Amino acid sequence: MLDRFLEELSSVPATGNLDAADQVWATTAAFFAGHGFDKLIHLDVARGQFSLQTTMPDAWIARYQELGYAGIDPFLSHCCITFRPISTGIAYADQHRGLSAAQMNVIDEASGFGWNAGFTSTMRLRDAQGLAGWNIGSSLSRKEVDALRADREAELRLAAHHAHLALARAMSAFSVLLSPRENQCLRLLAQGCRTKDIARELGLSTSAVELYLRNARQKLGAATREQAVAMFSSVMS
Repeated sequence: MLDRFLEELSSVPATGNLDAADQVWATTAAFFAGHGFDKLIHLDVARGQFSLQTTMPDAWIARYQELGYAGIDPFLSHCCITFRPISTGIAYADQHRGLSAAQMNVIDEASGFGWNAGFTSTMRLRDAQGLAGWNIGSSLSRKEVDALRADREAELRLAAHHAHLALARAMSAFSVLLSPRENQCLRLLAQGCRTKDIARELGLSTSAVELYLRNARQKLGAATREQAVAMFSSVMS
């Protein structure tokens, strides 16, 4: 199955647009779901350019943003600092030593959206310039996930590596660097400001603010405004 997956990835043209990235993502999500891992997060941050893909529902993304979870998410603070795979999800709660009660709450709430057990695969260690990595999760039990990892983890991590490269190729000609105005509008939105508040703060019309926010969302490849804010917050925290 891995060979077929790699062939499918290689068949996606590196056109540098969101359609190509969406095709890579759909292929990747289907591959991992076929191996029992139906919950995925891929984050790539580098020098202000970043992208986020996830199979988590919009309701979770909205809650993640609303409660400021990007600032305490253990995936960002504890997992992307090592290439060693880290077990994730509420089913591995006994292994989450050193996490705060707030961080454990993020994991607990994610379980309500189906994230029970999984593991990470870091592509680029977190530093001042950014990070890149996968959180590969499942709604299956810990026992089932342990069995899958024992049998296929090396294959799955290799697949994640190639999917990461394919996503980078697909986005290579598509700049996601936000303009100063887009950055300002998204930052104020993340702080809880409404469109009219942002317009008043920046001395803009509400239609101009809507345009900047729409452009920012499109650059980030976010399906919703809430997802764009969550992506922005995860990087700026």
